[in-house]
Amino acid sequence: MNLDTQTYTFGDLETKYGNFFAPAFEISIDEQKLHLQGVAVSSVTVEMTTEPRADNCRFRIENAYNAVSREFQWVGSLIDVGKSIVVKMGYKDKLETMFDGIITGVTLDYPSGSQPTVGVTCMDRSMLMMRSVQSNVWHDKKVSDVVKEIGSKYGFQMQVTDTTDTLKTIEQFQKSDFHFLRKQAENEFFEFFVLGQTLYFRKPDAVVSPVLTLMYGKNLSSYTAEVDISKQVSQIVVRGYDPKTREPVEGKSGQVDLIGTNGRAGADIMNTLSKHMIEYVYENSTTQLEAKELADAKLKERSMDLVTGQGECIGIPEMRAGRFVKLEGLGPKFNQPMLIGGATHTIDGSGYATSFTVKGNAI
Repeated sequence: MNLDTQTYTFGDLETKYGNFFAPAFEISIDEQKLHLQGVAVSSVTVEMTTEPRADNCRFRIENAYNAVSREFQWVGSLIDVGKSIVVKMGYKDKLETMFDGIITGVTLDYPSGSQPTVGVTCMDRSMLMMRSVQSNVWHDKKVSDVVKEIGSKYGFQMQVTDTTDTLKTIEQFQKSDFHFLRKQAENEFFEFFVLGQTLYFRKPDAVVSPVLTLMYGKNLSSYTAEVDISKQVSQIVVRGYDPKTREPVEGKSGQVDLIGTNGRAGADIMNTLSKHMIEYVYENSTTQLEAKELADAKLKERSMDLVTGQGECIGIPEMRAGRFVKLEGLGPKFNQPMLIGGATHTIDGSGYATSFTVKGNAI
């Protein structure tokens, strides 16, 4: 799976996918394509997210049950937990890889009055990093060295940007490897995620160009928007301790960089309501600069909860969690670029549809 950073017009995608005619998918388990084995899959769904949990996939097989022998074909052989799975989706012969992970569950459904079916659930490989709590200590290492060491345990290919400082001690205490690396990424102002078989630990991609523009009434089928200030604060202050001077350090968040053309962030709104909407956080920051950078990062993340939305459009493989999408036809306040926080792609008897959640930081 590759990171797509291109921007498309809707016309580009119409041309690529033949006017979105004839939805198609391809499922391969341990490199065996299911349709070549005679497996009839009636529906497939892939869910992607930017939240700290694994992407997942599920599909249903209609013809696995043999009514004569009263047993399921393929189950326990081709279809079995622990096997690698790749799912591609698109139209006709234009398919994009949407999921690369592991089969984690198989469900046998024996309904009343109809043929038994098989349900298969899968999770991406970040799931392996979330399963157990670990405690470790590293001495005189860079954070990037620790990331590489942990990633190698799971056999990941790695795209790891080197961090600069060699730290006297790096401690992992009662955390899963996934949540430990996520915390290290936060401390370094990096982003950490797993895509397919590759672990990424890098500086955040500054590109906010939308993958495409969707217009309500044209190619945006439905949309719900919400503005909510209940999770917002006017400022975040990070407090730490400098072991060299034995003095406390403190860093205060600054202004949020607004996405789109609206002029108010959640912090601006809360500041007009009260001068006391400040959140204090205690971290292992050792310098004022480090504390300020962490405060800015925390406020930036918090600010993205100000505006949220849920929408649906025709199935578009390029709609992926972590990209931005530009929305139109919703009025000036909501005709904005929004971060795709989650995307669900489904192909079934009704066709191919993409539902998504988005978030933004200005109103």
